[in-house]
This record gives sequence, structure tokens and C-alpha cells, in this order.
Amino acid sequence: MVKWGVLGLGGAAHSFAHAIQEVDNAELISIASQSKNRNNIFGKKFNISRNNQFNSYEDLINQKDLDAVYIATLNNTHSNLIYKIAEAKKGILCEKPFALNETELNNVITQLNKTKVFFLENIAYRSHPQTSEILNQLSNDNIGDILKIESSFGFRVRQILKFKPGHRLFNKKLGGGAINDIGCYPVSFSILLAKLFQKQNKDISYNIIKANGKMNFRGTDDDAFLKIKFNNLFEANFEISIKRNIRKPTIIYGTKGKIIIPNPWLPNKKTSIELIRDEDKEIKNISSIYSVYANTIKAASDAIEKNNIYCEYPNMSWQDSIITSKILNEWKNSI
Repeated sequence: MVKWGVLGLGGAAHSFAHAIQEVDNAELISIASQSKNRNNIFGKKFNISRNNQFNSYEDLINQKDLDAVYIATLNNTHSNLIYKIAEAKKGILCEKPFALNETELNNVITQLNKTKVFFLENIAYRSHPQTSEILNQLSNDNIGDILKIESSFGFRVRQILKFKPGHRLFNKKLGGGAINDIGCYPVSFSILLAKLFQKQNKDISYNIIKANGKMNFRGTDDDAFLKIKFNNLFEANFEISIKRNIRKPTIIYGTKGKIIIPNPWLPNKKTSIELIRDEDKEIKNISSIYSVYANTIKAASDAIEKNNIYCEYPNMSWQDSIITSKILNEWKNSI
């Protein structure tokens, strides 16, 4: 049984606490928040002992009978907490993005390579069976070579938040902006497909063709667009927003057909994809034992029990997180 602690008790922590109840080899035993009131409410809701409710992140990190820590704090704290947790020899599941710039990226990777602890960036769709089914369709040459990917993610922030400049999504110091918050989804998906078709022992290469976006008066991006080419193989177009609801499916275009993914990022236990070749249309129904977040917790807990430092494919590898972070930083710097 892998014993987990959570740092930060916002929405992501609540999703984690609900999802971990589905997993048979994982247990949430400790929480930490700088707010005593949040600790109390969260602790009662999820039956966390008062002795395991900490007001100091460091006290939780150094708890002796803890195996792993989920980082659900603000974006600007992630890299520093990863460093401290790795130093304490605990496994790490970190909310995206794990680093906000090149300096943070280099510090984290240096520390992880030094300590050899388990680390996974929490990009949950990677753990869902839907992602494995998509890869199977591509590996079996069912749509041929990939020509282009169209992928998007957008939601409209509640109007009241627009008048709260301190809110994390709009605060530059806290790592706000659309690219930091949701850019990782289409970027990491395209990296996954690029790895599938790369030549042996070749690193993923990419070339940013076009990058733009709309900045607000607070200095963060509300909308962003990216056109990028991977491995000289295929082009990918990304559109993201925290001002608009974007409900477009992700589409993979191939030389023989295309795959349409209606719900790429947060698929349910019952979901489906569409495979289209010429005039033929086939719907592939997919079932998952676990909810989308529980799949990730299960994969992480399995890896920790095996003393592995990363999850099995197609979960995010350390290299996937590194490349994703580099692309996101270049995207941000371009606008």
C-alpha cells in the first residue's frame, strides 16, 4: 500500500482525494495547507487524522511513514517543492506544469537525476485506456502516416474572476495564463505521437512555425495559437483559451484516413473515438476500470511499489515533461 500526502487543498486536491478511493494500493493519509480552516474542512471530509493535518509543507514532506506526495499547490511553487520532496526521498506526482522556465526545469531535472526518486507530471489523459487505443490504431497503420494534428482546449472562466487580478489564472507571479495552465495537453499529445514514429535512438525534434496569442493587461495570456512541426513528419496546430469554451475534437489526419477524439483530455469511464477511412466510419468504444484521475494514481502507485522512478508508457516520461516544458516556454516567449 502506497501512503500518499497532498500539498495544497484546492480543486485539484479534492479531485485526487475522491479518485484515490478507487485505487486498491493507494491511501491518502496526510494533508498540508497554510490555512488551518482548509485543513479542518478537508480533513473531516476525507477522514484524515488531525495528527496528519499539517500547516507546514515541510512537515508533511518529512513525515516518516509517507511514501509519496501529490503537489497540488500554485504553479510557481512546483519546482521548489519537487526539489524538497526528492531530497526527502519520497515519490512525486506533480500538477502541471512542473516548471515555469528553463532555470526551474534544469534545477528539477538535476535534482531528480541525483536522488533517483519516482516522478510523474500529472497529465491524466496519458493514463487512460483511450490513449492506448489511439496508439494501437496508429501502430496498426489504420490511418497510415500522420500528416497533421488539430488539437484544442478552451474554457470560459467565470465572469467574476476577471475582476480578481490575484486569481492564479491571471497572476503572472503565480504562473498564470492559458499556456501554463492547459497548453501542456495538446503539446504532450503531439509529443506522444512523434515518439511513436521516431526512428530508433533519435531524439524528438521540432520546429515552431507560428506562435501567437492575446495578452491581457495583467501580463498573462488569455488565448494562444501554435503551429509546430515534429521530426519533419507531421504538423500540429494548437488552439487554447481561458476566455472561450472550445469544444472541438482532437483530429489526427493520416494518409489513409483520420481519427476523431471527441473527449481527448478528460475521458469518462465509457468513451469512444471515431476511425474514418474513405467512406467507412467505425466507432471504437473504450471502457476504463478507473476514472481519469484514478488511472494516474494507480499507475503512479504501481510504479512506486516496483521501485521504479517513472511510469510505464504511455504515461508521461521525464523526457516527455522536459520537451513539453521547453515548447511551452518557447510558445510563451513568442507572444
